[in-house]
Amino acid sequence: MSAAQLLLQEARAELRAGLRSGIVGLVFVGLTGYLLMCLTNADYVQQMGGTDIPRNAPSLIYLMSTGCMFFLFFAWAWVFAQPLLRDRQADLHEVVLSLPVCLPALLWGRFIGAALVGALLASALIVGFIAAPVLGWLGLVPAGSIAAPPWRALLFAWGWLLLPAGTGIGALYYLITLRTRSVAGAFGLSALLMLLWMFAVVVLKGGDINPLLAAVLDPSLFTFAHTRIEAWTPLQKSTALLPMTPGFVLNRAVWGALPLALLAWALHGVRRESMVLEAAAPLAAAAVPAAAATQTPAVQRSLAPVAASHWGSALWLETYWQLRQLARSRGWWAGMTVLAAMCVLSAFVHGIWHADGPLLPRPDLLLPLLKDATYLVIAFLIAALTGWVWRRDQVDGFDSMFDALPAPVWLRPFARALAVIAMTVLLSLLPGAAAVLVTALALPAALDLSDALLYQLLVMAPPLLELGLVSFLVHALCRRAGVAYSLSMLLTFILVVNHELGMADYPLYQVGIPVHLQLSGLSGWAPWRAYLLALDGYKLALCASLVAAAVLVLPRGVDSRLRQGARHIGNRLRGPVGVLASVALVGLLALGTLLNAQLIGHGGYRPLALIQREDAAWERRWLADASAYTVAGGDLRLQLDPAAERLQGAWTLHGVRAATGSLHAELPNGFVLQAATVDGRRVSAEVAYAHLVVPLGACATRAPGCTLRLQWSLAPNGWSAEGQPAWLGHAGFWLRAQDAAPRLGLDPDRVLRNAGDRRRYGLGALAVLPPDAASVASDAIAPRGTWRWSLQRGGAVSTAVTHGRTQGPLTFAVAWAADPHQTLVGPLRIVHDRWRADSAPGIGTDVQAMQACVQRRLGHVGVVQEIAQWPRGLGEPRLLGTTLVLPEAPSWDVADLGVGRSLRRARIASALARQALANAADLRQGRSAAWLGDGVAGALGLLCVGDVDGLAALQQALIRSSDTTARVLADSDVPVGALTLARSSGWAQHYAALAALDWTARQRPQDFDNVTRQLAARVPLADALAAHAGPQAAAEQLGAPLASQLSLQRDRAGTRIDASRWRWHGGGWKPATDSVPHYRLLTRRDGVVRLQAAPSSYTRYPPDSDGLLLDAWPSYQRNPQQLLLHPETASAPPP
Repeated sequence: MSAAQLLLQEARAELRAGLRSGIVGLVFVGLTGYLLMCLTNADYVQQMGGTDIPRNAPSLIYLMSTGCMFFLFFAWAWVFAQPLLRDRQADLHEVVLSLPVCLPALLWGRFIGAALVGALLASALIVGFIAAPVLGWLGLVPAGSIAAPPWRALLFAWGWLLLPAGTGIGALYYLITLRTRSVAGAFGLSALLMLLWMFAVVVLKGGDINPLLAAVLDPSLFTFAHTRIEAWTPLQKSTALLPMTPGFVLNRAVWGALPLALLAWALHGVRRESMVLEAAAPLAAAAVPAAAATQTPAVQRSLAPVAASHWGSALWLETYWQLRQLARSRGWWAGMTVLAAMCVLSAFVHGIWHADGPLLPRPDLLLPLLKDATYLVIAFLIAALTGWVWRRDQVDGFDSMFDALPAPVWLRPFARALAVIAMTVLLSLLPGAAAVLVTALALPAALDLSDALLYQLLVMAPPLLELGLVSFLVHALCRRAGVAYSLSMLLTFILVVNHELGMADYPLYQVGIPVHLQLSGLSGWAPWRAYLLALDGYKLALCASLVAAAVLVLPRGVDSRLRQGARHIGNRLRGPVGVLASVALVGLLALGTLLNAQLIGHGGYRPLALIQREDAAWERRWLADASAYTVAGGDLRLQLDPAAERLQGAWTLHGVRAATGSLHAELPNGFVLQAATVDGRRVSAEVAYAHLVVPLGACATRAPGCTLRLQWSLAPNGWSAEGQPAWLGHAGFWLRAQDAAPRLGLDPDRVLRNAGDRRRYGLGALAVLPPDAASVASDAIAPRGTWRWSLQRGGAVSTAVTHGRTQGPLTFAVAWAADPHQTLVGPLRIVHDRWRADSAPGIGTDVQAMQACVQRRLGHVGVVQEIAQWPRGLGEPRLLGTTLVLPEAPSWDVADLGVGRSLRRARIASALARQALANAADLRQGRSAAWLGDGVAGALGLLCVGDVDGLAALQQALIRSSDTTARVLADSDVPVGALTLARSSGWAQHYAALAALDWTARQRPQDFDNVTRQLAARVPLADALAAHAGPQAAAEQLGAPLASQLSLQRDRAGTRIDASRWRWHGGGWKPATDSVPHYRLLTRRDGVVRLQAAPSSYTRYPPDSDGLLLDAWPSYQRNPQQLLLHPETASAPPP
């Protein structure tokens, strides 16, 4: 037989063996079904950046093709190891290798057959996307959400992403198996590839260190694809192919061509002897004389009856043997070392060296960060190691010997389960140990071993145990190792991706997903203690049930008849297995009932579909009834009993007028209306969809207006499925006005913007917002008026009262902690936890500097009496009344230097300017809010950074803001349109500040007063801005997003400024050719950044001007890093 014939014959035989193994069918059904299930989930598609594009768009094809390689790494490892191990497992390798055939041709043929099987495995994703239109035909997705198959993108993904990776990485698996003669070598290499992916994604990409190196080192190419796609517009996501950049080509060469070259070189020099002979025995064993080796010790027999066996001791010995085998493995220690090094490096990159930092590595910041960075890798390692533990002692005939012993059937599975549990706990502790090490090195004062230990054991270990024991059950069910490994990796992949994308948002359904919580140094573990114990108990009960199920279904002997299996299960239930299963079932029922009652009944859990359905019903019911309303003022009285977790409210409003005769209000969570009276008479108010409507009667249209009195009770939310901290806890409370009282008016953010959602719930195609005069006040519960408020805290024994009054919109914030710490910086009182005493003086200094800047630029600024540290996750930086609320993330997490401090100053100045502008304009949360509250206030924050820190700091802040804007525009969960229609939280709050920078820098205090005065008089924003800046400028400011890119071109005359401009239209950027280029130069003189006109060219190269070049067009600039002229001069420290 010729070498070519042998090659083809072996390739066909290997392909048939792979198809008969069951792996191809399993992967095809599993991956294809999983992909189609994901495409039916709108939340999943949005998380993948699929807003305003088809669900089978090219961008989703690229992300899924590269993302699913995490599972394919392990499936390929099994497929490419089998051609070299199949003969050895049957003890036929010596016979096969002694045949007089060409050995390289035989090995190449088997590799080609395995490569064909690997290509079929990868094709499951392509088949899934080809079958996606079936979802539309069956009505499982909204009409029009699935487009025709994008054949160019599918061919590109298979030919450039999947096939090269599968073949090249398969060659590496083939090489390592040739060397180790064990499937453990291939699985060890797959684990190493996962660690390499983690290094590329978490360290290089996440730390913005080297995008080219990240693209090259990532074997899946996910890093490159994700980086490109997150900057694409919806139009590009729907049509574009991944660009063939040097990083892309180099990656395919490193992971596709280079491994094949190494394989060719290795197979050219392989010898039969090296594949047949086993490794040499250790010298110590070889030195033992033959006589001594064959000597059998004497066995002493006793005629006494055999004592009862101590199966508990046997269980311990079996567990000890499993753990000892693990500890003796060099691969285990090497993997632990590499993973620990990755954790430490990730802590530095995402903490101390963060691009928005440096950040202070306190436990409440570092522990969640390392959990997110390492969870994926640890989950796959546990799934692989679980199979290794289960099948370590699987030798032909060994199981039959154990089945014949009188030992109970639960003995070995229980020992394996204990080994898996110990291994999982050790791996889950690694990120915590890395966090402790980094904190001890960088911030020893914040070191807290108990926080690290509790976080790893209570947050990270239970879901990892679930994943490990799911794999444990799979290996118990499947006798064939290949099918078991593939199925366990597929299930782990599905569960982990569910964690990454939040496909299941109810905690009881989130198997293998850590609990969502916002760890805070201010409130500690107290808000989460009961929830954590209940949910961890539920997860541990599920783990116990998985172990019991694994023992019940474990096959014994060779009789596989159903009747025998049922009899074995019945017998096993009468022993310890039945006890374990009963305890687990009782725990699941009891804790599941408790969690369900707390999360839904008291925690206010609602799935996204229900929220959207209620918002659609709210829009149909109330939006048409929206009308202008005014209030002269009133008196709000709140009584809070922290021990009883109950708040009582009474609000008297004077001079209430409404055009339609009814007053609308949005309600906080837990609100229960007790009474509503109008001019002393009780009225029947309607409460529906978290909305209150009070009929006012005839007084609503008369000059004096109505006197309205509302009384209510409110129970703060209990356990939160989303990890949202409650404002009331055991360690204190952090109350804002909108948490305790209704917000007068209608909330425009509740209007559904997505066209698909509007069709689904029977709404009109166009989203219509309520009029500004009918909307809720911005950052307040009531518009401008004469207001008094008071909060009485305490029960029947002792009380404390906090009160205030205002002539503007009604808003306030009150914080109280059981163990308060205060720092005084001038007239400012700073309230914080004990860990942040060192940060308080720097924050106080920043607030004073930003107050002076806002006062200079606006002419007025709100009074700040108190700066309150706010728990993580409880809102944005805001000046509410006289209290400046600064959440822990990111204001208290950054050090007092670098880009992080400049960004903190920008946020503080924006909060101060936002409150001053909102009060002056009596701002409502409508069409004006995004431009004035986010745009002008954010631009003032940036300009104050330039005033205080210099142009270089301003440039760095612009770079970070520009990067964020590009990302949020591409990943917006609603279609991007006009700024006036944007939600208050979303892409507008990042884009608006950059687009308004030029306009804001040109205004004087009297100009701001003129605009806010007109807005307070309810002049539409478009008209007020058109009167001030011109109709075209107003249309550009308030329309769809604009982008520009400036560059300096050298020519014979010196330096020419070139501008490229784009306008957002139809889901993407379109070149704008109808604008006349004008340029500005930001310069800094005497500690103030000023704006001046810039010429379109300079006579020298580089230009002989100092400053930061801007486009006068109201756009965000894509490349602010290239626009600082004479940076060596402009970067000098401020005088």
